[in-house]
Amino acid sequence: MATKVDGLRNAAEQATQAGEEFSNVYYETFDKRRHLMSKLYSSDTTIVWNGNVVKGGSEVVTEFFNGLPATEHTLHSLDCQPVSDHAIPGQTTVLVIVEGLVKFDGHKAELFSQNFLLTAEGGKVWKVASDCFRFIT
Repeated sequence: MATKVDGLRNAAEQATQAGEEFSNVYYETFDKRRHLMSKLYSSDTTIVWNGNVVKGGSEVVTEFFNGLPATEHTLHSLDCQPVSDHAIPGQTTVLVIVEGLVKFDGHKAELFSQNFLLTAEGGKVWKVASDCFRFIT
């Protein structure tokens, strides 16, 4: 008989697997296939980029990311946590917290922190519902 602790452990393991897989795809896409970034975001996503809000559909997301210089990301830490289904009812939700180093073309490398709220749209495709990026100064 499964206990509540077993259920929490399974949810944490699933969140970790989803977060690790998603972050690999996300930063690979960001660095090498930027034109596909909007496919990783839900249709009503909110991005907060160093305090600047980017909100809209795929065209807005594509325009935003295509306006950034070329990048190279190196991740230093990754933490993933399951989120209560009250956050986004009816969808499995995971909080992913990343810290690392990003080098924008023509600029020195900088430390960054990024938090994602991922939802499993249709129960199987992970999409970013919320994205908060900050340089660590």
